[in-house]
Amino acid sequence: MNSKRTVQVGDIFAAPLPMNKYGAVKVMDIIDRSYLLGITNYIGEQMPAIDDQNVCQILITKSLLNEKEEPTFKWVDGRLPEELIYIGNIPLSQEELGIESNVYGGIWSKECAMDVYYKWREETDPQGFKLEMQKKIEEADAYAGRNKIVKPKKMIDDQVFWDIISLLDWSKEDEDEIVEAAIKELSTFTAWKIRHFEETLSYKLFLLDTEEHAKEIGEYSFSQQDQHFSPDLFLYARCAVVAHGKEVFEDTVSNPSKMLKDTEFEILLSLSSEAYYVKKGKEFDYESGCSYETFSNKEGWSNTL
Repeated sequence: MNSKRTVQVGDIFAAPLPMNKYGAVKVMDIIDRSYLLGITNYIGEQMPAIDDQNVCQILITKSLLNEKEEPTFKWVDGRLPEELIYIGNIPLSQEELGIESNVYGGIWSKECAMDVYYKWREETDPQGFKLEMQKKIEEADAYAGRNKIVKPKKMIDDQVFWDIISLLDWSKEDEDEIVEAAIKELSTFTAWKIRHFEETLSYKLFLLDTEEHAKEIGEYSFSQQDQHFSPDLFLYARCAVVAHGKEVFEDTVSNPSKMLKDTEFEILLSLSSEAYYVKKGKEFDYESGCSYETFSNKEGWSNTL
């Protein structure tokens, strides 16, 4: 369990790895709720020490884009995972100041240091590593087969849905304050209507889940050649479209070029769960008939999948 309440540039965190090992990451930059992590060279069975030489060095891996050997940096969003353990702070060196990266690693999770594990496995047991990765791919394919999309379940009246969305207060800067009124109103609904709202939201995000829409999100748009497209970032971009109301949504569904550029609104995904918690005082447990996860709309990705 980490004991840090705030994250600072230079912070070093130990991260759990498979086979009872640890890795370590260094915070290189912070912008709002996004953190640029440097994956260090450390991998071992003991908790890393702040003065360990490998903790002070950034892992070098082969780039997926051009196969060059490069330091491993990636941007992550969200809160510091509870599983990470703070071990100290090493101020950035002159060379580290101003480090830039366009690699997006999604939500900050306990697996943020896995790059060093993959490199270690590939170097120490290449055949075993190959079999391990093949198994992961097969498991992912099996999971996708079990959870294929059929059709949406019962949804809320469309006007009621957009009435809730219209309560998002864009005059506020803080995202929690933007959604506050919408959550408050949604919490007055019955538990079943909150589920129907979630189903409607999922379906609208599903409709935007197409390759053509993914090509229009701005800097990190999808292309067959770009290895840095983030399915999570595309989901949050679709959230922004829905959050901006019925007219923007309908225009964008029919015309992918109208996708909002370089804009995301992940917090939209929490409306139903937050409203349900206000109403019931417990976690929201609901599986929608239509998944909003990227690549769920098989027809929308028929040229890729």
